[in-house]
Amino acid sequence: MKLIKLTTFWLGIEEAVYINPNHIGHIYNVPEKWDYGRVEKRQHTRVGVTTHNNGGFEVLESVEQIIKLIEENKK
Repeated sequence: MKLIKLTTFWLGIEEAVYINPNHIGHIYNVPEKWDYGRVEKRQHTRVGVTTHNNGGFEVLESVEQIIKLIEENKK
């Protein structure tokens, strides 16, 4: 089993999360959210996995970067 390393963020803290690409169900971009003239939530990517029951992980890598990691992982 090969894992891909992505970067999550929670309460301003960035940390690594290792995901088995065989369990990814969906990936999509989430745009930056503004509230009262300030960034409430920065742009990120949602990675849904079949082993996680709350919608998946919010990561800093783009959809394109994740797809590239998955393709490189297959080699």
